[in-house]
Amino acid sequence: MRVARGEETGTIQVDMGSATENCLHLWGLRPSAGPEYRCPACGEMMDLEGVARWVRDAERARDESYPLVEGDGFGDIVREELRREVYRRRRVMYDLQSVPRAARPEMILVVYDGRSASYECRIFYKEPRPVGVVEQLSVEAKWRAILDLRTNSDPVVRLTSEKVEEFHVLRRKFADEGAPAPARRVFYANEL
Repeated sequence: MRVARGEETGTIQVDMGSATENCLHLWGLRPSAGPEYRCPACGEMMDLEGVARWVRDAERARDESYPLVEGDGFGDIVREELRREVYRRRRVMYDLQSVPRAARPEMILVVYDGRSASYECRIFYKEPRPVGVVEQLSVEAKWRAILDLRTNSDPVVRLTSEKVEEFHVLRRKFADEGAPAPARRVFYANEL
């Protein structure tokens, strides 16, 4: 009887390579800073041309599967899976192309939550709603936390932080005068 000593590597580990290299981006791609998109699973960054290359790779794999032996049941299964993958990748690319990169909110609702001493923000957009944009945000009712949002890479988050700051100043003014401070404030498109 032979006993293998040491660490044995399987064939799948050799074929897998790095996680970034072979990630299928099953959770799609999310808009990131600048003109790039990020995979939430592996962290890979791609611009729109990189996404198009990713789609072309799937199309090439699908097209190369056709010369397989006709009538082979396994070949049919492989071709069907490759067609589905091309469809999924194209759908991701079309969703990203339809996102206006400078989505402007139609309305921002800022609500003060006294129990947690924070501001809950809801951000509303015109229909059709852009894909992958910030829709809600929570920030502590402290100057430091509010001002920290001003350095965020997302322009909608920065705009929301300005409105939270404005509402925070208004609430402080009411509190200084001894009057009850408003619990909510709506900022419409003309105020943004």
